[in-house]
Amino acid sequence: MDSHSSLEIDSAAYEHFLSLWELGKFEGQRLGQAFYNHFRLHRLSDQTPLQGLYEADGKKALKVIGEVIQIK
Repeated sequence: MDSHSSLEIDSAAYEHFLSLWELGKFEGQRLGQAFYNHFRLHRLSDQTPLQGLYEADGKKALKVIGEVIQIK
């Protein structure tokens, strides 16, 4: 398994986040920024795998999320 396997989010929590996003609950934020803040990813000591996520929006953010986070 790759080095990012420790980054996991429950699928129900991820779906909840996406629902909130669709409802416009993160007004003024990019998708990656909203994801980063919602899941409090600033608490992780190793930010390396998350590079580019905060700045990403739309499909690019979804791609970064898919590459570094396992949805279980």
